[in-house]
Amino acid sequence: MSVQHREDSIRNMRLERLGIQPPADWNDVEQVRAVKKQEIGAECSAAIYAGIDVNGSHYSLTEHDQTELLAQAQVVKEGAAAVPYHADGELCRMYPAEEFTVLAQAATAHVFYHRTYCNHVNAWIKRAGLDELPAITYGAELPADLAASMAAIIEAAGGGEA
Repeated sequence: MSVQHREDSIRNMRLERLGIQPPADWNDVEQVRAVKKQEIGAECSAAIYAGIDVNGSHYSLTEHDQTELLAQAQVVKEGAAAVPYHADGELCRMYPAEEFTVLAQAATAHVFYHRTYCNHVNAWIKRAGLDELPAITYGAELPADLAASMAAIIEAAGGGEA
């Protein structure tokens, strides 16, 4: 088995574990870009869903969790003194509005950061050639121009995760 064939087999197995169909041709830049975008999207979702730690408790941020957080945050905005919610594995309890606001802001910042980063990685993928695409992974340092763009957006939006 050639080194290239072995590398392609390893990449294919990794993609299949993520539920992504590998490209039919690893030498077709458009196919590889499309698969790379799917891979980055799946990893972005996983990073978001993994959640956040706030005040010593962990909160997952699946789509359902995000929807519930937004709904409860709206109730707080409308003047509720407290709302029911729960950390992972903990009993539901009433969160005072101020405490829940801190949680909702942290969750929003987490999601915003990862979606913005994913968007910038996708821009990188769009311009990358076959030689560069394998090095593009979720969490990789962005090229200077994209890093500056992301930093400006995060700053303009009021900060966020680093």
